[in-house]
Amino acid sequence: MKAVVKMEAGKGRLELKDWPEPVPGPEEVKLRVVAAGICGTDLHIIKGEWPCSPPVVLGHEFCGTVVQVGARVENLRPGDRIVASNPAQVCGTCYHCRVGNSFMCAKRVSAGYMIDGAFAEYLCIRSSACHVLPDTISFRQAALGEPLAVAVRAVIERSTVHAGDWVLISGPGAVGLLLMQIAKLEGAKVIVSGIERDGLRLACARDLGADVVVDVTKQDFPDILKFHTRGHGVDLAYECSGSPDSLNLCWEAVRKEGTLVQAGVYPGPIETDINNLVKKELMLIGTYGYVWSSWARSIRLLDQGKIKTEGLISHEFPLSQFEEAFRMSQDGSAIKVVFNP
Repeated sequence: MKAVVKMEAGKGRLELKDWPEPVPGPEEVKLRVVAAGICGTDLHIIKGEWPCSPPVVLGHEFCGTVVQVGARVENLRPGDRIVASNPAQVCGTCYHCRVGNSFMCAKRVSAGYMIDGAFAEYLCIRSSACHVLPDTISFRQAALGEPLAVAVRAVIERSTVHAGDWVLISGPGAVGLLLMQIAKLEGAKVIVSGIERDGLRLACARDLGADVVVDVTKQDFPDILKFHTRGHGVDLAYECSGSPDSLNLCWEAVRKEGTLVQAGVYPGPIETDINNLVKKELMLIGTYGYVWSSWARSIRLLDQGKIKTEGLISHEFPLSQFEEAFRMSQDGSAIKVVFNP
């Protein structure tokens, strides 16, 4: 089969390879990958900023059709339409696994950088990580299932948004745009901020219902914030870009005794003034990944038509055009790029 493979650690070293077709283990299913989205983590891996275990097939946001099931799989069958989550492997017995937060498992193995992922024609994944798609949800919608689960976890399960709150989303990537929609569903007023190269994404935020959209490189963000929040600042700020400048913006924007939620992942250690946390008596919350309930809620939201995903997928490519796909994902000329293996 064809696959996009990170051949060595460090920057670059991606190749389209003929790769061995996987065989499912006893508790795994084999999927024909229909859609696989490019994530910010993939871009960190390409730049050599995120650890991986090369040679390895990239990609961890995916959906597809079951073509084969392992000997002990009873809940799925060939032909099922599936969206699946990471981690690919967990111990199942530690405290975190037992309470349902497998991302915290010390023995977690994730597809797409630790073992082979979804930028390929086929993928094997544990059956317990799979969710059957209702007929009402297309594969194109399901391609956003993983970032939607991340957004649901951040807004509904890790923090609390009240009707009437002012919320800042700093970083209008796919997760940020989905966070914005969920915050709106909770009854909040939402400000979405970005920089000049985010023009396409900021326009998408406006189309999806953002109350205020700000290009902080061209507009006076403090004045805009002061006008809309009557000088108080936002009740919650979600940092979604993994940029120190974005975090500094959030420190300034959130009101005293407000909440700052860190959703973006940084490529390494950063410098920031943590005294903001103390002086403003802020609640600081980290959010990473998702749990089972995040997926259940995400699928229900898509099934009920409450989340719009069509406008987020701006480009689709075959695997053979992986270089162009990754370029557009990085330079601001795309919102969300999806491979159709």
